[in-house]
Amino acid sequence: MISAPQEPIADTLFQSDLPHFTVFSVTGADASNFLQGQLTQDMTLASENHAVLSAYCSPKGRVLGSFLIWKTATTDNEPAFKFLVRTDIAEMLIKRLRMYVMRSKVVFTPETLVIKGIWSPSINELGKRLELDLEKTPAWNVVTKNECTWIALPDVAGNKRFFCMYDPQAGSQACFCSLLNHKDTAQWDAMEILSGTPWIEKNNQELFIAQSINFDVIHGISFTKGCYPGQEVVARSHYRGTLKRRMAIGIVSNATDPETWMPGKDVFDAQDTNEPCGQIVNSTACDGKVYLLFETKLTALEHKQLHLGNPEGPQVELVEIPYSLEKPEIRK
Repeated sequence: MISAPQEPIADTLFQSDLPHFTVFSVTGADASNFLQGQLTQDMTLASENHAVLSAYCSPKGRVLGSFLIWKTATTDNEPAFKFLVRTDIAEMLIKRLRMYVMRSKVVFTPETLVIKGIWSPSINELGKRLELDLEKTPAWNVVTKNECTWIALPDVAGNKRFFCMYDPQAGSQACFCSLLNHKDTAQWDAMEILSGTPWIEKNNQELFIAQSINFDVIHGISFTKGCYPGQEVVARSHYRGTLKRRMAIGIVSNATDPETWMPGKDVFDAQDTNEPCGQIVNSTACDGKVYLLFETKLTALEHKQLHLGNPEGPQVELVEIPYSLEKPEIRK
C-alpha cells in the first residue's frame, strides 16, 4: 500500500485521465482462433508481456476499429485477451464481433478499469516507487504488478510514456496516481498524435484502409497469418500496388473553428483545388495549437501546401513522422 505524502513525487511526473479509452476482455476456449480470423494482427504475437496493435476491417477493407491487445493470465488455462479501444466505438465493435461467434466458445466482457496516461522525461523515480524498472521497458511491453497494468509506448519529445490501467477499487493505485502532476487530456492526445499512432473513433470509422493510416509500418498487420474480413483488399494494396496515400502529422497555429479539425473533416492541397486531398484521422487542441493526424495523397505531402477545410483555410505545418513510411518487408 502506497501512503500519500503531501507533495507530488516530482515536478516532471505527469498523468492525464483518459476517459475516451476503455477496455474489454475476450475470453474462452476458442478466443485465439476466433480473433485470428477477425483481426489484421497475428494473435500469437500478443502475450502477457507484450501488447500488439491491430485493426478490425469491414469486408471492403475499411477500418472499423483499432486496438492495443495483450494477453492475461487465467486460472483455467483458457485464452484471455484485453483490448484497449476508443470508448465511443467499443459497444458497437463488441456487438458486431459477437455476431460472428456462432457456436464458438468466446465471451466478450466490458471492463470498468481506470485508464491513465503517465509520462516523464525520466521515469526512474516512478519506477523506484513502484519497484519496477520502467526506464528500460521497451515500447509495447506489458508490466503487471499490484493489480495494475503498465504498457510502455513509443517515446515522444523526450518523454517516456505509459498507459496505466487499474480497477477503481484499487485504493493504493488511486492514491499513487494522486501524487502525479495532473495535465489535461489534450496534452496526452497531442503526444499520441506526435507518435504517429492512429486511433479509430466514431467520426472516422470506415474512412480508411489500414495501410493508408500506416498500420503496416507500425506493425499492426500480419501479411502471412491468413484470412480475415477485408484481408483481400489489404493484401492487394501490399503486394500488387504502390501506395498513393499515407498518414502524416500536422500542426495548425491559426485554426479558430473546431469544426474544421474534427476527425473525418477534409484537408486540401493548394495546388490541387478540385477535391480534398485527404481527411483528418485524429486531432486535439493544446496550448494554442491544433495537432493532427491526417491521411492524404503522397503528392500533397510533396507540395507542402496543405490547408484545413478549403484550399484557403488554415495552413497545416508538417511534422516529421517518427518512423519510415516505406512498405515493410513481409513479416509474420
